[in-house]
Amino acid sequence: MRHKLLSVMQKKQAIERGLSPYMQGTVLDQVLHYWEQEYGDQPSFVLNRFLSEICNSDELRFHRKEMLKQVLSEMSAVEKQVLLDTKPKIQAEVLISENLSAAFIDFIDAVMLTVTVAELNDFNTEVKEQLQEMGLAIMSSAKINQAAFVEFLPLTRYAQVITAIYECYCEFYGPVKADQVYARVKNNIKTKYPDVNLHQLL
Repeated sequence: MRHKLLSVMQKKQAIERGLSPYMQGTVLDQVLHYWEQEYGDQPSFVLNRFLSEICNSDELRFHRKEMLKQVLSEMSAVEKQVLLDTKPKIQAEVLISENLSAAFIDFIDAVMLTVTVAELNDFNTEVKEQLQEMGLAIMSSAKINQAAFVEFLPLTRYAQVITAIYECYCEFYGPVKADQVYARVKNNIKTKYPDVNLHQLL
């Protein structure tokens, strides 16, 4: 986990703090440079091997276990801080994607409400055929404005789905009406979901 979580610079700083009680100045600089060159992009378990190599005096060999404990403790402290810093960001990203999904479903739903009841089934079928041609795996039984329809759809494909619906709408009702409906729905969605970047949908 640490290997992926911490950058080389963060690991280097943790190692510097861990080793500073045992070596200073030029010696510490050389050791850190050696670690960066040979071990910088490797996982934390190689620290034991690294310390075996740099503990080249009786005194350092005597303190090697303490040094390892100290360095790992410093790494752990940095890792905890990184996790604390990234947690709110991850939660914010989840919230954004949830809002985007809700906005997406509401957008489709609002467009579908303008399709006449008599043509609803044909419209659904036409859109789903287009989406399948685009290589999207969809639930054939679900209507395109149902949550089940978009459940497994990646966020990156939302815009393609909305475009496919627009193309079908043009076929059924002409581009003038399609533009009017989409412009109205877009404004409503913008008001309802001010935090959502509509460029991800359109």
